[in-house]
Parts: sequence; structure tokens; C-alpha cells
Amino acid sequence: MANISQALLDTLQNLGGKDLKLFQWKLTSGVEGFKSIPKALLENADRLDTVDKMAASYGLSGAVAITLDILKNINQNQLAEELQINLRESGDICEEATCKSPAASSTAPQTKHSNSALIADAEQCHIRRITKTKYKAKLAKLYEGTSFEGDFMPLEYIYTDLYVTEGCTGGVSTEHEVRQVEAFYPKTEETPIKFCDIFKVPCDQNVFGMKVLTMGIAGVGKTACVQKFILDWAEDTCNQDVDFILFLPFRELNLIKDEQCSLWDLLLYFHDELCGGNVTEILNGRCRMVLILDGLDESRISLNFNQKKVSNVTQKTTLDKLITSLIKGELLPSAMIWITSRPAAASQIPRKYFDHVTEIRGFNDPQKEEYIRKRIRDEHQASKIISHIKTARSLHILCHIPVFCRISVTVLQKMLAEGKDMKNAPTTLTEMYTRFLLFQTMQKSEKYEAQQKEIPRDYQTFTRDKQTGALNILKLGRLAFLQLQKGELLFYENDLKECGIDVDEALVYSGVCTQVFKTDEKMFSFVHLSFQEFFAAIFVFLTFSEFNPLLQTTLEKITWNLKHSLCDLLKTAVNKAMKSKNGHLDLFLRFLFGLSLESNQRLLKSLQLDLKIKEESLKDIVDYIKRKIRKTKSYEKSINLFHCLNELKDSSLTSEIQKYMNSGVLKMQTLSSTQWSALVFVLLMSEEAQEKFELKKYSPSDEGLKQLLPVVKNTRRALLDHCNLSKHSNETLASVFSSDSALRELDLSQNDLQDSGVELLCTGLRSSPCKLEVLRLAGCNLTLNSCASLCSILKSANNLLIELDLSNNDLQDSGLELFSGGLKNSHCKLQILRLDNCNLSKHSCEILASVFSSDSLLRELDLSNNPLYDLGVELLSAGLMSSDCKLEVLRLSMCKISEQSCETLASAFHLANCHLKELDLSNNNLKDSGVKQLLAGMKTSPSSLCYLEKLRLAGCNLTSNACEMLCSTLEPTNSYLMMLDLSNNGIQDLGVELLSEGLKSSTCKLEILRLSGCLITEEGFSSLATALSASNLKELDIAYNDPGDKGTELLSATLKEPHCKLEILRHVELGVCLFSVRAMIGNSDDGEGEMNIHPSCQRAKV
Repeated sequence: MANISQALLDTLQNLGGKDLKLFQWKLTSGVEGFKSIPKALLENADRLDTVDKMAASYGLSGAVAITLDILKNINQNQLAEELQINLRESGDICEEATCKSPAASSTAPQTKHSNSALIADAEQCHIRRITKTKYKAKLAKLYEGTSFEGDFMPLEYIYTDLYVTEGCTGGVSTEHEVRQVEAFYPKTEETPIKFCDIFKVPCDQNVFGMKVLTMGIAGVGKTACVQKFILDWAEDTCNQDVDFILFLPFRELNLIKDEQCSLWDLLLYFHDELCGGNVTEILNGRCRMVLILDGLDESRISLNFNQKKVSNVTQKTTLDKLITSLIKGELLPSAMIWITSRPAAASQIPRKYFDHVTEIRGFNDPQKEEYIRKRIRDEHQASKIISHIKTARSLHILCHIPVFCRISVTVLQKMLAEGKDMKNAPTTLTEMYTRFLLFQTMQKSEKYEAQQKEIPRDYQTFTRDKQTGALNILKLGRLAFLQLQKGELLFYENDLKECGIDVDEALVYSGVCTQVFKTDEKMFSFVHLSFQEFFAAIFVFLTFSEFNPLLQTTLEKITWNLKHSLCDLLKTAVNKAMKSKNGHLDLFLRFLFGLSLESNQRLLKSLQLDLKIKEESLKDIVDYIKRKIRKTKSYEKSINLFHCLNELKDSSLTSEIQKYMNSGVLKMQTLSSTQWSALVFVLLMSEEAQEKFELKKYSPSDEGLKQLLPVVKNTRRALLDHCNLSKHSNETLASVFSSDSALRELDLSQNDLQDSGVELLCTGLRSSPCKLEVLRLAGCNLTLNSCASLCSILKSANNLLIELDLSNNDLQDSGLELFSGGLKNSHCKLQILRLDNCNLSKHSCEILASVFSSDSLLRELDLSNNPLYDLGVELLSAGLMSSDCKLEVLRLSMCKISEQSCETLASAFHLANCHLKELDLSNNNLKDSGVKQLLAGMKTSPSSLCYLEKLRLAGCNLTSNACEMLCSTLEPTNSYLMMLDLSNNGIQDLGVELLSEGLKSSTCKLEILRLSGCLITEEGFSSLATALSASNLKELDIAYNDPGDKGTELLSATLKEPHCKLEILRHVELGVCLFSVRAMIGNSDDGEGEMNIHPSCQRAKV
């Protein structure tokens, strides 16, 4: 028994001081199944005392059990495993549960921790270690078929976090996946999540049985993320509260899809190390297990969720029943399940079975650069590659997909290594892929023919080998084309044989094909869908002279045999691709156009010696594409046609539009349908428009919105204010909300939308794909009827609105009363509400007070320019005093309130639960007496703490007396005030002198001070100049005062001082002249310009 005590002591010795305290706290707080140890017994207890107290309370066996439970709970799984293994190997788990002390046995419902349970735990620990060891050996390297350094790269060297978001972009898209990433590439402004936290839930929720779906297009890194997640667990760096992670890829499940087995059989098939375990112990429901089903889109298993359930883990059944029963939670309901899939395939599983949905969006810009620098250790080379990718817009966007980024980096690095000029580096997809294929073939020759270097080879032998390589590429092309026609991404050995491909030949092109072995069957795929489309395009391009595989009818084939040209081929391909409902031929079409360029043909000729360069003029096909763009009604189709022109390096249409944009006359142009399409394409390729789109810069009208709707759909922030839009535009916008869209912020202010327009808009806002967070409808001629429509949105479970601006609309009290029902609803997420100038009265204040007293999330409220009067503020303050009120920002400018309201508001500061950080009382007749009452409330709040950070008192009829009181507010150490606006008050020089004393205090935190129009003269400026060198002020507004020459001189001298922290200075002389910073600080001798005169002082800006 001494050995067990020693093992426990050794374990606690490995705990740090903080972890030991946490361990002891768990003992005193109580662990399920154990009686807590009184706190007094463990006070000041060291590690030895702790072991003794546990042994006395629970017996040695119980002490081991509770130690294991707590170690796992505090994420010390490694120590728990070591303790289990040490006891198991030493044979010291021998004390029966009946040996527990009376203290332990007195808790009747406690769980019994007998020898058999501890031995079972130790066995699980042993199996877990084997599992982790296997994972570390298998997953430490990432397969990269595109790598010249070798097929496998150490994961830790190149793995870069991917951009993962909550939810998904919407329903199943009918666009080609490459078009999806071009439309929705990751923005750094969004808040991503980490994969290591994918099963993390709030403490009040149970993680057991959680089902997670992660979606992402092909090549975006789903499997790499899964691999990193598992490896982090195996290396004990993350998720150590998980007992087992078991990996079940659909690609390998396909190989046994027709077999019958139990869940336990299935797990043993993939993880034979489980053979040493007991099925009832491992699948007992208490074991924290994660099952990862990777690649649903590769599944050839038909999933039927209406089948009879399977609940026994040892019952043999079909594979589809096992999978559906797991997902539905009928089989092993405690298991956490993670499924990855491409978006189109995710619909195979009803969304209701998932607790959590995430989407991998690829690299954002910083992650992309990080990845490139990890792959290219030479800093100079990496910078050159990054610079080139940024200049080629289409490549820059597509490089957000890891596989595209990897291909581009591989090709560009090879070119740099060969000393080639980056001016000639690829700028189109076809160039990049053709060069990649060329380099990959060269690598194959170096790898598989190195052993024959000593054998003399004549020209005929060399030529024959080249022809064999070209023939293999043609065979792979035929395979790619046939499978693309069928929509198949996976193919088997029989598929290869049908195309005359020997399996060993496929292995030679390891950078193009991967393979997975299980049992006796081999399965293949291209490393990415784009490779399959590229090879399909090569096949069609190289064989069309003999026959056109795109033709279907006999008449078409006969006509083709009589006469055809390259232009005819491209027209046939365009027509076929345009008819595709899901755009599956879009990228194939781009590649086919790119291969038509003479420069790319010459690259291909180095692979196929007998290729005849087709020197046809492409003007005819360019004109044909332009006609197609003019006629097509689908913007997705027209955008792909623009990409085809880009592959031909024809930019005539986009250059024309760009010229209009640069000249600033676009709004005055009457655009043709082709020009509209060109404008859409240019804006979709613009990084600026991806983040923010302003319609008034282009065509502020209903027609302009209709034509540029794809851009609105693609941007995060659509600013459509002041665009002469009518209610009819809202129906157009509603369609954006009902589909995949990046839109998060929409400003429709100052458009005549009326109530009927808002109702149309709300139709879209109610749809589940809508992810709008900010909506501005200021000055849209709305009435109370719109309030009812918007109220229904706030009550919707799909609603994500956090900011709403309804200012300058005649809503009245009755409208707000209708709207308040939504504000109180549990689904409402609104945090910012602006109701400036909405014809509200004191009655609205009573309504809002009831909102504050509810479970509302409202943080910011603007009631400016409404006649609320003092009674209204009194009613509002009742809500502010509620313990449920979360309001942080309150604006009451021009609300016809007096000093009486200051006393009312001051009472709110007395409450410990007051959260107000910003208060705007500008343009109200508060007078000095009102400010005195307000500041008194701030200084006498509970524990002398007031969290107010911004106070606006502009135009409040204040004098220098108010400044004296404000000075005493600035000085205390517990003051949080950082911004003060006293503009348009007659505080004069004396007031500034008093304020300056507070500014000089070392405890003053004020950073922004506004004194515009305060009747300040030279004397006041002198006081300010003295205070500036000692204050923390970063922004100062002294516009519309009269400093005189002396005041200006003093201020400019202060700006040169090293301790001056001022960054922004607003200084406009009474009525006319704008004083430049250069005039104030004088000419600089260091030649660094007016913004950087002194090296230790960041210069103030006008």
C-alpha cells in the first residue's frame, strides 16, 4: 500500500503551485461520487498532507480514483495516464473498494471505485498511448503531391491555421467551387474560430453527444485541419479531456460499403490497437470519444435516415445503418462526432442532426503570407513571390485556397531557382498549371531515370521516352474528361484500365494522383478537382483535330469532320458550359481558352513533341465571347466568360470600364449590357469592393442597383444611402438575403423606401441564409407600420441584427410601442438602436424603461432631437436603475431637458449596477447648476467608482464655474473620463485656466478635449500650452476661438516639446482661416515634413 501512496505523492509533486491549489480546491468543492473534504483540513496542506487526507477520507483505492478524476478535469491527462500505467505495471492496484474508510463509505450514493474499474482505466490508458503513438507516426507529415522536396512534408514546418467561421455562407450553391471562393474569399475583419476549440461549449452545456459539421470547398484544407486536430491530441497539446479520437474517412469506408459489421467491428477495422480493450469499457458512454468521419463528399454510401435504428454496439448491420444511427444519436449517443464535407454534399445529412456548423474559408491575407514564408525559407524569394501573386488579381484571390497557393508557390519558386525573370512569371491559371505540369514531369524524369545516367542513350531512345510521357498525360486527360462528364471525383483501377492506364504509370505522376490502399483494392483521385479539369482540357485540346469529345449528336460529329477550327472548338465548349446548371465545366472552359494561347501551346510542346502550334487569330472567339456576355442573363455565367477573356489576356472590355472609373465620369455614362457586365467583373475582382461598396460612386438609381446586385451580394458593407432608391429596390435586395451572401452591413438611409419597401425588405431578412448585422434606414419616410414589420424580424430565431438606425422617420410613440415587443423578445440580439428625430415624447421613455428592465441586450441608445423634457428623462432613469439594464451609451442631445434631468441622471450613477460609459447631453439648457448635480453623482457613486468615459456637454449654457467642478472630476485616481466636449459654451479664458489644472494632474486620463467656440483668447491658449506638455491629451479641438499671434506661437512651441502627446489638433480661426500645423510649429530643419517635426513627439494633425 505504501507504493500507492508514493505514486500519488509523485503525481502531486509534478503539479505546479497553481495546479496544486486548484487540485485542493476541487477536493474541498466536491467531485461527483465523492464526499468533499472540509476546507479547514486542507488549509496550508502540502503535497504529503494532501495524500494523507485523501487516503483517510476515501481509502487508497478511492484516493487513486478521485486523483484521476480531478487530473482529467484540470486538463492534466498526461499525469493521469502516467499514474495509471505506474500502478498497473507495478501490480499495486489491489486494495478492494470495501477497504474504504468510514468517511468514504458514509456517502451512500457514491460511485464504487474497485480494483476492476481502476485496472480497466489503466488498460484504456495503455490503448490510448498506442493510439497516440500510431497517430504521431502516421500524421506527423502532410502529404503534398505538389512538392518538389518530396511527397510528404513535416506538418509542423508548413501547417498554417486556416480561416474558419461559425455557420456557413448559406444553402447549397449552384456555382463552381472556384467561383465561390472568388466571391467569398476570407476577410480578416470577420471573427474566426479555432479548430482545437470545435467541441468547446459553455460550462452549462454538455459536450457529450455533440455533432459538428465542417464544410469547405475542395482543396481548402478540411483533411489537413482534421490531421492537425488529431496530431495535437496525440502530442498532448490540446483536448486532453478526450479519451479517444478515432478517424474514419469516407474514402476508406467506401471499400467496405457492402459488408455487414457492428460498430465495434468497424472501429477495430480502422484501429486494431483496440483489440486489447474491452468493448463494454471503451464504449460505455462515460468514455469521452470523438469519431471523425472525413470527406462526406467522397462517400459512395447511400444514407437513409428513415431506417430502423441500431443501438447495440455489437449488433452487425449494414454500414449505412451504422453511420445514420451514429449521426442520429441512437448508437453510442455519448460520442462526439465530427463530419467534414464539401458544401454540395452536406445536404445528404439533415441539418437538424448537427449541434454546430462551421465553414473553412481557406487562408485570409495574413495566413496566406505566413504559409508562403513557411514554405520558402529564403526571405527575399518569399517576398518576390508574395509581390507577384498580389499583382495578378485572379491568382491573389485563388491563393486563398491552400492547394492553389501551394501550386503557385511551387512554380514561382522553381522559376526563381532557375534564375528566370519574374516579369515573365505566370499571371493566369492556365499558365500556372501548365508550368506546374512541365516541372512535375521534369521531376519525374529526374527521379525515375537517375539510375540510367551511366547507360548511353541515343536520340531515338530519348524521343521514345518523351512520347511515352506525352501518351501517359493524354491517357490521364481522357480519364479526367470522362470522369468529369460523369461528375465523379474518385475512380478505381478498372476506371484507369478503361483509359489504357497501368497502375504503375499512375504512380509515376505522384504529384497529380494520390492513392489510398485498403484490402486488395486501389482507389485514385486527382489531388484537387482543378487538376482533373485541367487534364480534361488538355485531352480535348490535343485531340479535337481528330474528333470533338464535346459533341453528342451524329449530325454534329459529321459536320465537325467536314470542317472545323480552334475557334469552332471554343464556341462548342462555351455553349456546353453555358448549359451546365451547376457550373461544373466553368474551370475546364477557362483552361481550354488558356491552352489556345500560343505561349501556352509552346509550353505543352515540350511535353508532346509532335504538337503542331495552332497560330489562328483569336479575334473571332473574343468577339463571340463579348456577344455572349451581352446576351446572357446569368451574372455567374458572364463572370466566367470574363475569366475566359482573362486567360486569353484580352482586357479590352475591363480597360474601357476602368478608364471611365478613373476619370470619374462613370455616373454620367449610359452603359450597354456588356459594359455593365464588365463593371460587375471589375468590382468583383476589386479588393476594396469586397469590403465596402458605395453605389453612389457608380450609378445611384434603382437600375444601377439592379445591374450591380452581384457586387452588393459579394461585399461586406453595402452603402446605398442617398441613391434615389424607391421601394421597388427592396424586393431586389430581399433576394440577396435569401441566398449565399457576404453582406453584413446595409445602409439605405435617405432613400424614399416607405413602409411598403421595408415590408419587402423584411421578407428577405426573415430567410435563414440572411446574416445581416447592421441595417440603417434613417430618413426613409417610414411610419409606425414599418415598426411592426421590423419587430417581427427581431423576434425571428434567424435574426442576427445587432445595430439598427431608424433616425429621421416619423415613428412616434405608437411606432416605438409596436417595436418594443421585438426588443424584449429572447431572440433579439440588437445592441445599438438609433432613434434620432423620430417624433418621440415622454411616453416613449416609459416604453424604453420597460425594455431596460427586461432581458434586453441593448448597449447603445440615441434619442437625440426628440422633445422628451425632464419628465421623459425621469421615466427613462427608472429603467437605467434596473439591475437588468446593460446600457453603456446614451445620447440625449437636443431633448429640451434642464438641470432637473441632471439630478435624475446623477441618481443612476449611485447604483453599483450602472454600466453607462458614454453620455451625450449636448444642446440642452443644463447650466452650471445642472453640471454640478451631474458631477456630484459621478463622484459619490458606490465605492467612489463611476465608469463614465465620454461626456458631451456642448451648447449647454455653461460658464467657467462648470470648469472648476469638472477639474475636480478629472483629478481623482478613480476617474475614467477620457473624452470631454465643452464646445459652444462661454467658459472663456478663466474656464480654460481651471481646466488646465486638472489636465496637468498625473492621475488625469483625459485624451480628447473639445473647446470649439468657447470664447478663448490668448490668455486661455497660454494656459492650454502649459497643460499640454504635462497632459495625456491626444486630440484637441480649439476651432473658432481667437488665440492671436501670441497664442499660436505658444501652442506651436509646445507641440515641439518631447513630452507633448498630441496627435490631432483642430484649429480654425473665427470664421475663415485654417491654421496649418506647419504654420504653428514652424519650418522643420530635419526635413521630415510637418507631420514628424520632433522624433519623440507624434505630430499633431489638422
